[in-house]
Amino acid sequence: MRTSLLIGLVAMVMNGPANAAPVAETCTAAANAFLASLNAEQRTEAVRPFDHEGRKKWTNLPGSRFRDEGLTFGDMTEDQRKLGHRLVQCGLSSQGYQKVTGIMRVDDYLWSKIEDPSTLPPGFDFGSGYYWLGIFGDPAGGAPWGWQLDGHHLGLNFTAANGTIEVTPAFVGVQPNEIPDGPYAGWRLLGEEEDKAIALVSSFNASQRACAVIDDKVPDEIFTRPERGDALTEFIGLPASEMTANQRAHLQLLIEEYVNNMEPEAAVPLLKRIAVDGPAALHFSWMGGTSQGDAFYYRIHSPSILIEFDHTLNLVRVREGIREPDASHIHTVMRQPGQDYGADLLRRHYEESHSDD
Repeated sequence: MRTSLLIGLVAMVMNGPANAAPVAETCTAAANAFLASLNAEQRTEAVRPFDHEGRKKWTNLPGSRFRDEGLTFGDMTEDQRKLGHRLVQCGLSSQGYQKVTGIMRVDDYLWSKIEDPSTLPPGFDFGSGYYWLGIFGDPAGGAPWGWQLDGHHLGLNFTAANGTIEVTPAFVGVQPNEIPDGPYAGWRLLGEEEDKAIALVSSFNASQRACAVIDDKVPDEIFTRPERGDALTEFIGLPASEMTANQRAHLQLLIEEYVNNMEPEAAVPLLKRIAVDGPAALHFSWMGGTSQGDAFYYRIHSPSILIEFDHTLNLVRVREGIREPDASHIHTVMRQPGQDYGADLLRRHYEESHSDD
């Protein structure tokens, strides 16, 4: 059933629903509408050349002290924010967009809990107004272009060329992962990324667990941070080929929880590449506790995809001298090895461009 569904989705992506524009075309229109709403000073903040170093220089840390590119939502008018959100929404599925906007809302909650903002270092800014939307290149020019959304717990990098888009790397995180009080008490973000992983590792027998669990200590942070995209080249842990059929199906659902944050036009080809790699090439590894409520880290890695999940440090506790993972503080990243920032998409574009010379 899953195979027939995948085939149907691939056919839909290739042929497109009736009267539907390709996603890249829709994104171009959204970017042009957003840019047309900006004044000259705002455009100076929002736009950079496509080859600008900032396209590959992003951060999930909070605040203006870390950024030189992009226009904040707080510096937009209401109408501009609406247009900006249409660009943010473009390239994401409804699931992905709801996660992104939920993360921005949770940052408002986090800001409300800071008793004395004057104690923060200069440039540490929290809240939904402190997310930067930047455009690289000219969406109307026909050449490759891209856009970027980054801010606290968000780092989404989009590349468009030849009518196709890639969304990689894609960092999403949250703190707290469940709002404990107030009108949004009970809101939980990235819960499926936790629960599906716990269910999978809990299903392993002793020998599988011995292969998958590579450390009982949780790392301070994901390994492929923004400046270390190719830090992981070795495939370690339990191969999917050594899982039962039910376990492989569960692993697939966990992978889809990340991949399906993207529009089907980007998600389905990636899922197909992962399937072509085969179960022997797909590895799952784990660090930390394996029970609900424990802090943990996991990694899903094949030639086509790299996913990291980490319960990372609580920086408030670090300043108090307590350096331990926080099960309410999540960092994740999804990358496509060798294709970050649309590298393979751009290679194909330039090869085709030169072949026309």
